[in-house]
Amino acid sequence: MGKVTKIMLGLNILAGIAGIVFGMGVKGDLKSATEEKQAAVAKAAEATGSTSKLQSDNQKLTSDIQIAQGQIAKATNDLVVAQQALSSVQGGQGQMVTDLQAAQAARATLQSELAVAQGLADKATELETAIADYEALGTPEELRKMKNRIKKIDEDEAAKAAKAAKAEKPKGTTAIAKPGAEIGAIASYDPKFKFYVINRGADHGIKAGDEFNVLRGGNLVGKIKIKQTQPTVSIADAVKAFTRQQLQAGDKVAKAN
Repeated sequence: MGKVTKIMLGLNILAGIAGIVFGMGVKGDLKSATEEKQAAVAKAAEATGSTSKLQSDNQKLTSDIQIAQGQIAKATNDLVVAQQALSSVQGGQGQMVTDLQAAQAARATLQSELAVAQGLADKATELETAIADYEALGTPEELRKMKNRIKKIDEDEAAKAAKAAKAEKPKGTTAIAKPGAEIGAIASYDPKFKFYVINRGADHGIKAGDEFNVLRGGNLVGKIKIKQTQPTVSIADAVKAFTRQQLQAGDKVAKAN
């Protein structure tokens, strides 16, 4: 029995006894004293019932406290687990950041390698185009024949030029063509490889890249661009933008203005 319960029970008993004494002293009546005694006993019984209820309430409160303590302990444990999980997640985030940085570095390396590979691919394409252009000229045998033909033309033109030089000017002098002046003529045209042979070459001051007008009967019929030079002859291509008709052997070549 708790202290509070004992105190309340004692107070009720004392109140009953005091009532009995007070009743006997005032009234002096035994019947009244008996009634007071019965009332005191009833109050004592009521106090005992109250005490039992208090004990029951106290037990329930103790049980509730124990349950609450258990729930608090569980919540505390859950909090510890959650904190551990949070620490694990934060550690995982750090690893994820490291992995992301590594992936970005690898991506940058791959992009650099891709750029290098693209450059090599472009060079390979240029090389393939150059090979195709070379193959379009003909087989190696055909190219050798063309070279020999050019050589023969070169030799013939050299002989003609030497003969003409002796007849036209003193030895050791070189003619300088003025703008619009004729410097030579188209000697021949190769229909297979589509180039023109000009009867003037490096000895006459002509060099690769030079452009000349082509005249026929004094009229402009086209323009040529020197592709390759020999001492006395040159190989030229027609400049399509300025050449609307087929050029012919014998057409005059004049220095452009």
